[in-house]
Amino acid sequence: MQGVVYMQIKTMVELTTVAIGILVSIEFGYFVKVIIHGISAKLFLSKVHPLKSSNIYGLCTTRDIDFMLNHINNGRYLRAMDFGRLDHCIRSGIFKTVYETKSKLLVAASTIRYRKPVYLFVPYRLQSQIVYWDEKNVYYRQDFVTLHDNFLRATAYVKLAVLGLQTEELFSLVTSESVTLPEAPNDLISWINYNKLNSESIKKDI
Repeated sequence: MQGVVYMQIKTMVELTTVAIGILVSIEFGYFVKVIIHGISAKLFLSKVHPLKSSNIYGLCTTRDIDFMLNHINNGRYLRAMDFGRLDHCIRSGIFKTVYETKSKLLVAASTIRYRKPVYLFVPYRLQSQIVYWDEKNVYYRQDFVTLHDNFLRATAYVKLAVLGLQTEELFSLVTSESVTLPEAPNDLISWINYNKLNSESIKKDI
């Protein structure tokens, strides 16, 4: 009997050790936020047109600050942008279409400009919107705006490569409405050209 109890305790300890090891080795909070934003977008928030913006809200906490200990560190902006695109893709129906067609959306490039810090315990709004696309890519603009003064703190562009579908086909499956290609902003055009030049430069070096 004691041997059975000993083996049960040993098994529990081993399983607990493995569980703790997994939690320590991954960014557990990231996956929790993915689940929270995913469920909220699917069950509680209204749908949005694929070319309209969606908003999520955040707060700079002690988990977000950099070594200055008073504002969001640079990397956390990019992580928050993942949640913003997740929210938009679910609420617009893009995620459902991508899943049903077994296609993929992969981040191919991103650029961000920091205008003013988001300080500790300051709430902000993250606005995400598709502003342009080409044959193989979709381009998001994502803006961080603090709530107390409505000031644009950081702004970013993200290029998502669409694998398995043409972008026109993707939008035709997402909505029955006709979707008109927006005019690309000048700064986005410059960034797209930079990406092309950079890709050509890398190919020459290989």
